[in-house]
Amino acid sequence: MKEIENKFGKGNLYNVNDLGEKIYATSCACMSVWSDFLSWANAHSDRMVSDASKADSIVVLGCQVTDLSILNDIEVAHHLHKETGKPIFMGGCLAQRMDIPLPDYIRRLDVVRTVGQEINDRTLIDYEPPFWVPDYKESEEDLKDGNLFRNYYPLKIGAGCHGKCKYCTIKHTRGETYATVPREQVEEFLRHENVVLISDSPTVSQIKDWCSIAMEYKKDISIRNIEPQTLVACKEEVLALAAAGHLHILHCPVQSFDDEVLKIMNRSVPMTKEALKIMHTVRSLGTLVATNIIIDYTNDGKNYPNHDKEALERDFDYYSWNPYFDGNFDMSKAKQRFKKYIG
Repeated sequence: MKEIENKFGKGNLYNVNDLGEKIYATSCACMSVWSDFLSWANAHSDRMVSDASKADSIVVLGCQVTDLSILNDIEVAHHLHKETGKPIFMGGCLAQRMDIPLPDYIRRLDVVRTVGQEINDRTLIDYEPPFWVPDYKESEEDLKDGNLFRNYYPLKIGAGCHGKCKYCTIKHTRGETYATVPREQVEEFLRHENVVLISDSPTVSQIKDWCSIAMEYKKDISIRNIEPQTLVACKEEVLALAAAGHLHILHCPVQSFDDEVLKIMNRSVPMTKEALKIMHTVRSLGTLVATNIIIDYTNDGKNYPNHDKEALERDFDYYSWNPYFDGNFDMSKAKQRFKKYIG
């Protein structure tokens, strides 16, 4: 355990050595956080158990992108604590949010990952169903709500982001930033099917190299979380890969189509518009395209209209929405908003 201070305040962070010998873990977070812990679990599979009652401690990987996700994290942790009485460690991005109070039985866990570890067993930790999809059932359907990349092989190529989007805190919550060298992971890429590149924000050089590798080996690959400006910088390589039929899914989180909103968010309007053109082109070449949209956005008391749902369904094969969250967590408001958005 160590005491830390970040932009959110001071607090104690436990590390993986504080978890005891046997660990049960489940993820409520994104694929980046999930695959981080999975990499460590695959390097220490003898310490993982699938039955929470047999664990020395329980890890819940939490997300803090909205107050709805924070509420879900805490409820999953509460259920496991009530059911087992075991110590609960909250990992993922929520662990770093010292400004968000957690129940006394929850300890904060630092980022746990083993860089370079191949993920051969994805069952070592559980993956909670997407809370925003009522009555969710596991399936192999790529474009089913909540299923984007869920069944894909997560090829870990990095973590962290140096972006300056005003609504985002990833650069403060994801631990030490790193980026892998694509050529060092070719064998891992070839050993697995349905590969998706996993990073909070893949770099230009990584995307260009992976497009080259996929072309060289004539093997499909999917790209997740590529920012608009990065996609524009890799336009030539991405279009060539799509034209060759080896870019399966392209996911680029545009967040908004409104020029004013993008400027307020500190996101580039020209880059977003150019990225949308690229996505339209690769879609015409047979690539599936996906994005993220922030809804119910407000700024300085002004409410901005949401984007047309029919247009989103027409222009994208898959899209995820997040109701705008100002970063100030209030449990009672979160419960009210959960009822509003989820039911």
